[in-house]
Amino acid sequence: MKIDNATKRTNSHKGMQALPTRTQHECLRGYDVGWSVHGSFTLVELLVVVSVVGVLLSVLLPCLARARATAKEVACVGNLRTWGQAFHLYALDYDGTLPHTDDRARNRPPDVYDPAHPEHECCYIDLLPPLMGRRPWRDFDNGSKPINDIWQCPAAKPLPDSAYSPSYQPSVQGYHSYAMNSYLEHDFEFGSYKQYPSFLKLSLCRAPSRTILIFEQTLDPQQGYGQQGGHSMAGRYTAEDARALTERHAHIRRGLGGNIIMLDGHREWRNDLWDESLGNPRIPSENDMTWFPY
Repeated sequence: MKIDNATKRTNSHKGMQALPTRTQHECLRGYDVGWSVHGSFTLVELLVVVSVVGVLLSVLLPCLARARATAKEVACVGNLRTWGQAFHLYALDYDGTLPHTDDRARNRPPDVYDPAHPEHECCYIDLLPPLMGRRPWRDFDNGSKPINDIWQCPAAKPLPDSAYSPSYQPSVQGYHSYAMNSYLEHDFEFGSYKQYPSFLKLSLCRAPSRTILIFEQTLDPQQGYGQQGGHSMAGRYTAEDARALTERHAHIRRGLGGNIIMLDGHREWRNDLWDESLGNPRIPSENDMTWFPY
């Protein structure tokens, strides 16, 4: 007698013990409970994740800050090199002579033409920008003086006007984070120093690779005079002496320093230009070729 497949299946089921069953509601409830337990984070896991993120941020944030500071210094160096190139382009057209160090800010009254000082009409801040595709500084009205671009270091920011002399308001008259070496054209009486011509002749300079052309100057009145304070016109003038040197950019394991362009056009980062043996305001000696060209 033949036994078909259907009969075999029926007999096999009869010999098996019935399995316990759960209602549909119980199955769904079990599924929900299982998902909520295995798909969530415990408090310990969350604390571990937060700790790891905190450690990563503590490592990355200083790196990002250094990267931003480095980018600002690179831009600052680029600005100074642009100025240095403009000085030499001008000298090529004017028989090796540089424009004047000071502008109308030194006049009395300031910021207007002074017949006693016609040389201030030939300041580098007015004559060189057209060579770089910019307007002269004096063409900008007070209250709308340019900031950033070639004019200032991105890392240099002035303090509120109240931090300076009552006669100086950076927000109105503008400010300069770069300054030409004022001893290059020392055409005024100052102590025992001898006077030099109003316009520097490059061919007469003793050591162009050692003499400062333009440098970063401080904008903080409390950091002038070799960090001794008392420089209430910080950033006002286009030319300054050693008292105005700033230390703005950090190098690894070398502390803070500033960028300078020498008369021959090369750039240096220096943090050793203060003569600690000199008293305030740290005026260099006349035979110091870092500052004096002749």
